[in-house]
Amino acid sequence: MARLTDVHVEALILELCDLAASRGEQPTGQIARLYAYDQKHNANLVDTLRAWLDAFGDVASASAAVYIHPNTFRYRLRRLAFVGGLDLNDPKTRFAAMLQLCILATRSA
Repeated sequence: MARLTDVHVEALILELCDLAASRGEQPTGQIARLYAYDQKHNANLVDTLRAWLDAFGDVASASAAVYIHPNTFRYRLRRLAFVGGLDLNDPKTRFAAMLQLCILATRSA
C-alpha cells in the first residue's frame, strides 16, 4: 500500500496515459517525426533523445547508457534536432518531449 504523496508523479503519468489512450492519441509533432525517421532509417534517434533527457543533458552519461561513443551521441543529437525540428536549448521543448516520451513508454509497458 502506498500513499498518494509517495506515488504522485507515477499516478499523474498514469492518468495522462489513460487520457491519451481514451482519445486514441498517437505521438505528434516533433516526436512523431523522430519515430517515423527511426522506423524508416533504423536510426535510434528516439532512444538518443530519451537517454539525453534522462541524463539532464550530460552527454557522457547518456552515451554510456546507450552504449555508444560520446562523439556518435553528439552527432545523433544534432541529427535528431534537425530531423525533429527540436530546439534542445528550449526548456519547454525539452519538457514536452520528455512528457510525451514518458507517456508513450508507460503506455507500451
